[in-house]
Amino acid sequence: MFRFKGVKAHLLCFFLFVTHQAVAKQLAVEVQAESAIMINADTGAILYEKEAYLPQYPASITKVPTLLYSLLKASDQMDVMITADQDSVGTVTEDAFRKSNYTLPAYHLIPDGSHIGIKRGEELSLKDLMYGMMLASGDDAANVIAKYVGGTIPDFVAEMNGYVKSIGCTQTTFYNPHGLHHPKQLTTAYDMALIAREGLKIPIFREIVSTARYTRPKTNKQEATPLIQTNRLLRRGPCYYPKAIGIKTGWYSLAGSTLVGAAKEGDRTLIVVLLKNKDRKEMFLDAIKLFETAFSQPQMQRTFLKQGEQKFQLEIAGGDQPLKTYSQEELSLTYYPAEEPSVKCFLQWDPDLALPVVKDQRVGEVLLQTSEGTIVHGVVLYAREEISPTLQYRTTQFFEKWFSQLSWGKAGVVGALAAAVLLFVFRKKRLARFS
Repeated sequence: MFRFKGVKAHLLCFFLFVTHQAVAKQLAVEVQAESAIMINADTGAILYEKEAYLPQYPASITKVPTLLYSLLKASDQMDVMITADQDSVGTVTEDAFRKSNYTLPAYHLIPDGSHIGIKRGEELSLKDLMYGMMLASGDDAANVIAKYVGGTIPDFVAEMNGYVKSIGCTQTTFYNPHGLHHPKQLTTAYDMALIAREGLKIPIFREIVSTARYTRPKTNKQEATPLIQTNRLLRRGPCYYPKAIGIKTGWYSLAGSTLVGAAKEGDRTLIVVLLKNKDRKEMFLDAIKLFETAFSQPQMQRTFLKQGEQKFQLEIAGGDQPLKTYSQEELSLTYYPAEEPSVKCFLQWDPDLALPVVKDQRVGEVLLQTSEGTIVHGVVLYAREEISPTLQYRTTQFFEKWFSQLSWGKAGVVGALAAAVLLFVFRKKRLARFS
């Protein structure tokens, strides 16, 4: 039996009494990627990892944080028309980059990079640019967006780096907003999963990255153009996956094929990141394999506290008996084997507990908290019996209240009572002398 003592009930806020250190069983899947990870988008739980913290070149999945940060800064400006300038659409050869030892501005485009053909002086809405960047992987669109949102492209990249570090991406540094090669532009599978997780919290982000086809409207320089999604999980064909909801692919020779993918089944959303894949088709099939293995796992349940009378009690100062409790429901945790969390189970008394306590009154709760500090479940505790104040406690409370209401205050009253007693004793002795 658990019994807790305190001068006053509210001094005992909580007491940790159970710790469950879980060891989640990683999914038994093999993938070709050099670095990979799968996480739950809602909880952050890691279901699978393979060299997930190894720095790699991101290629065009760099556009995922570019979209995220742009939406955080300018989601209320989607219809604003932006004019592309030469700085945003100008090109430099790969050979020139190499010969300069990459001292040329890292955001410059290369002639054979992926683009949507934006011309200098062309006017496009921020919304159309974002679709062009994410569906057709337009490097030019990424530059125009960054220039508009950040004032200059280097300023945008610096701000974006600060942001991704603020959400926990400790091994990621970007040098441009589109993902063209720079020897120091590196990330990890884990960091990209964190970025994707933040993005999926934004409705317009989810809408853009899940779109398979989009028509870019006619502009002042070009006719309307269809934009086709590069993520084959979203397109009909051998790699189509109906549960997929995005997000972005990438490729260049040094980076290999890269993918940030997301899929949803019921109320469960999962994120997969695959970096440095040799075979692009196999990359998509590996993503499907990971998703399906996770979605096929049956749910498990662990019970920490059964419904009914509980064994822990609280002795409230002045009470005629200990506070005994019960719960109206059991405290349990439902999870998938690959996501079983480490949790702490603790009792927390209500801070305003005071005598008398009425039978069936709420007196506290028992909570399950993950090692990251997230409360995942809890049950309310109620009093099994009435607890009344003792006569001694009531008497003490009466005099404390009486003293507090007198203008003299407690010290003055005590002094007056002491003087009265001394006067009584003195008079009694004086009368005794003359009797």
